[in-house]
Amino acid sequence: MHAQAAADALAPSNVTDSTDSSRPRALPAGQLVRLAGGGDLDAFEQLILTLQRRVYGFAYQHLRDADEAHDLAQEIFVKLYRNLGRYDSERPFEPWFWKLAANTTINYRRRRVPVPAEPDDEAAIPDESTAAAHDPTLVDALAQLDPGYRLPILLHYYADLPLDQVAQTLSLSVAAVKSRLHRARAQLRNSLAEADEAERNP
Repeated sequence: MHAQAAADALAPSNVTDSTDSSRPRALPAGQLVRLAGGGDLDAFEQLILTLQRRVYGFAYQHLRDADEAHDLAQEIFVKLYRNLGRYDSERPFEPWFWKLAANTTINYRRRRVPVPAEPDDEAAIPDESTAAAHDPTLVDALAQLDPGYRLPILLHYYADLPLDQVAQTLSLSVAAVKSRLHRARAQLRNSLAEADEAERNP
């Protein structure tokens, strides 16, 4: 069913590694940040390569526009570069980074002026590995969620953060994150079921 295919996109297994298997094993993100903060541009480039697929997916699910998602992803990485010196290497990198990404996204959306865009199938779905995650029905259902429920879904399923890191990023308890994810999934199931019903009975 169309809704089931869309719901399957919420499985963490749909998030793929952005690095090529032929490359040497990447350094840990925290080490790359320290090197980049010292002026090592190669380290910053490697950090971008490590994060870019998840950042783009995160941006796309917020904006539902391929071009704007690329712009937002670029802005997130610019903000990361400017804030490298603020990262505390004694703390986990990903909660710090995704909080920065979330704040950048909120500011981007506040100043965003919607511009009608011509449909572009190739741009809307950058490759087959992300096609399910960008299913229009699922994207619309996500957009209907309250931001308090949408952000945990995006961080956990699209940014691939474990629950404890989602909790750190949002300054919530793990129990609160689990509760929001449970409610968000219930709302998504209802929205997807309604969409399926509408398709069967136009």
